[in-house]
Amino acid sequence: MKLKKNERAFLATIVSVAQKILDTPTNSKARNGSGKRKRRSAADVVLLKKQILAARKRKVPAKTIADELGITTAYVYQIGR
Repeated sequence: MKLKKNERAFLATIVSVAQKILDTPTNSKARNGSGKRKRRSAADVVLLKKQILAARKRKVPAKTIADELGITTAYVYQIGR
């Protein structure tokens, strides 16, 4: 089966993208949290919420808060409402 020039270029592009995907580590940092869910006591949750609200009041970015406390940015935004 003979391929045209455009088809060969398209196939080469697909191959290069596939190689890039396969070369990337599978354990990439897709999460903000520690990766393992934690059960917190009620007292810990109250303390965590106070820390989040205090940091939001100081205009600290949600990403920074999440990294420091080991939680997701979504949780920071949820508490900030």
